[in-house]
Amino acid sequence: MKPQRLIPVALVWLAALAAGCTLASEPEPIIVSATPALDQLPGQATPSVPYVTPTPHIVPTPTLPPDIALNDAQSALRYGDYVTAVQYFQSVIDQPDSDPALRVAAAYGLGEAALREGLYDQAAVALTEYIKTYPDHLDIPRAYFLRGDAYLGLGEWQLAISDFYTYLERRPGIIDSYAYERIGDAYLALGQPEQSLTAYAQAADASRTLESLVALRERVAAGYINAGEPQKAVAQYDAILADAKNAPYRASIAYQAAGTLIAAGDISGGYARLQTIVNDYPDTYSAYQALNLLIQAELQVDTYTRARIYYANEDYQNAINALNAYTSETGTAPVEVLLMLGQSYRAVGNSQAAITTFQTVIDSYPTDPAYGEAWLEQGRTLFLGGDVPGAIERYLALPTEHPDVPEGAEALWRAGYLYSTQGDTENALATFDILGQRFPGTDWAVEGLFMGATMAYNAGNYGRAMQLFSQLASTGYGEYQAAAYLRVGQLYQLDGKDDLARQSYQAAAAADPGGYYSLRAADLLNGRAPFQPPARTVFTFDEAAQLSEAESWLRTTFSITQEGALYPLSAALESDPRLVRGSELMAVAAYDAAEGEFEDLRTAYKDDPLATYQLALYYRDLGLYRLSISAAATLITSAGVDTPDAPPYIARLRYPVYYQELVIPACNTYDLDPLLIFALIRQESLFEGYATSYAAAQGLMQIIPDTGAWIAGQLAWPDYQNSDVYRPYVNVEFGTYYLRWILDQVDGLPYVALAGYNGGPGNAAQWLSISGPDLDQYVQTIGFDETRTYVRRIYEQYSVYRDLYGASE
Repeated sequence: MKPQRLIPVALVWLAALAAGCTLASEPEPIIVSATPALDQLPGQATPSVPYVTPTPHIVPTPTLPPDIALNDAQSALRYGDYVTAVQYFQSVIDQPDSDPALRVAAAYGLGEAALREGLYDQAAVALTEYIKTYPDHLDIPRAYFLRGDAYLGLGEWQLAISDFYTYLERRPGIIDSYAYERIGDAYLALGQPEQSLTAYAQAADASRTLESLVALRERVAAGYINAGEPQKAVAQYDAILADAKNAPYRASIAYQAAGTLIAAGDISGGYARLQTIVNDYPDTYSAYQALNLLIQAELQVDTYTRARIYYANEDYQNAINALNAYTSETGTAPVEVLLMLGQSYRAVGNSQAAITTFQTVIDSYPTDPAYGEAWLEQGRTLFLGGDVPGAIERYLALPTEHPDVPEGAEALWRAGYLYSTQGDTENALATFDILGQRFPGTDWAVEGLFMGATMAYNAGNYGRAMQLFSQLASTGYGEYQAAAYLRVGQLYQLDGKDDLARQSYQAAAAADPGGYYSLRAADLLNGRAPFQPPARTVFTFDEAAQLSEAESWLRTTFSITQEGALYPLSAALESDPRLVRGSELMAVAAYDAAEGEFEDLRTAYKDDPLATYQLALYYRDLGLYRLSISAAATLITSAGVDTPDAPPYIARLRYPVYYQELVIPACNTYDLDPLLIFALIRQESLFEGYATSYAAAQGLMQIIPDTGAWIAGQLAWPDYQNSDVYRPYVNVEFGTYYLRWILDQVDGLPYVALAGYNGGPGNAAQWLSISGPDLDQYVQTIGFDETRTYVRRIYEQYSVYRDLYGASE
């Protein structure tokens, strides 16, 4: 069977060294959310669970047996405790009677651990000793590459260049692009731009992921421009255009190429490229730049193209001038021109001209699909001009006068919403009711009924809420239908009609399997409290039997005819250049670049279920957990089943429990449910230790820098620096401490604590004071869309974790 090994590829590779073999001939391969800064810091209560200040680094026992010490070093490396890893590796090396294979692995591991800790001098010394002691080992080229990176860190540019060239000489044709790029960096640091440019060009000519390749080509192009070789720069830009697909990016590259030609004196060539930009990419900013240059050069651009470019780039006055010029030149006023003109008038504050222009569309194009859009634009113009009653009146007129126009659904929704903003609840509810009756099942009707029913419920108007929720339950779909049935059931329960409540809960549970509202209904049916942990958790399974079951399911589901075990990589995957490059990059600790190669590989095979399955296992074994989870998700989605209906072996690939050795002890310390923490980590980072969110939250449990510094102070964490939160052993300790701290502020309610973890503990407490402890009321009260979604998503994920890892007594 395929053993489940939750260790990174570097550790797999070190284990191979310890066994006396080499992998030289074997290729080796969000909606991250954010934990906010604390809005309540000093003066708050500390966790109810006592905490003993940790010793961040384990001190290895000098006499520990070499095989155990090597294993502990590998574990420390995996958890980001590089200092301890260095100490353990050194303890193996310092035992002269230890197995030579163990000493080889430890010597290499010592260099890598020191490098990853930023101890470049120690890394260089260790790798130099490794190269000297084991000169004939097959992995010596990789040692040169690692030492080259150490020398880059030390600013020893010439030594780094020498090591990378040695690597290229001894192991050519694999990751040449990445080695040459480093050589180019070193030459640039030495103040030798010509040699740097040559190296960068060699890097660009070698193979790597497209995203990193085009970025490299931009650097090469800039280098050629600085070197006075514009034609070579343009060649690089053209090479980018041959591969790039994104229109705004293509336009920006074409603009740079045009500017390069113009600066070099090729005026006609440059302006021809500018003309291509305005014609092919009129909705981009580069087209706006190109248009201005063409106008300055007194070159002609047709009026309609100018109008589109001005409009797309919010230069509305020029858009108005160009659109009016177009209608004058052509004697026509197409509907798309009138819509742009009306929106431009509105943007410059001329509401009356906007309304008149939209009326022209209504009068001139009564059968055009844009007829209803123009009516909506009139309502929007009145609203933005501050005439809310006028906007409501205009919106209501569309479905009244023209009931067959589909935009009438949106018009009613907007009227109902505007009534609600004016505090006119009765008219809002009446409008949403009409919307649901006239346009049943449309997106606008479903959203409107949900909004109206929720308004009525929150106002205590349970009769009207029951009517609207019942209407939504009968005409809605998915999560809205589940939510409606759930609320109908709760209303029946309030009225003492338990049988009807149960029927509604059953309908809710079936409406959107796996969704938040369906899961809430199932919990209510089963008398289960929100986030109620199972009687016990199970993390050990009969892997051989479940693997066999999973592969039988794969054969049946996807009509796979391959004989024998399915999990080994196919010959096509093993020989794929992306896998070969990725595995080599992993072996030299270039993890970001390796992950880019492997992501390209996963995407390329996403429509091949067997390859996707193989990659999910392969990435898992290499510690590339985000990629493994993504591959497993693709596989289950391709099968058309919900996760709980997939074989447990495959379902656990999508909902794993990695870092158990860190999570479970921390949960024991802080009296937390480990399944809740696994669900939180999955939501926050997909078990990606180096994940960073848009809000700068970092690591497995996404700790924001200010919050991390506060936690470090609370724990008296020695020598703390912000980068420490990328280390899994630090991040899990900090994240579990923080969640326990929030729980103690909010009466131990897990859903409120989760809202605090994402949206701030002060906000979470405020929402609780408004809603009370009822979960469903609390979720509706959460003031941030992201936080509301966050709590619901973790509720959904926790349910899967409970199904997969929970057991009854």
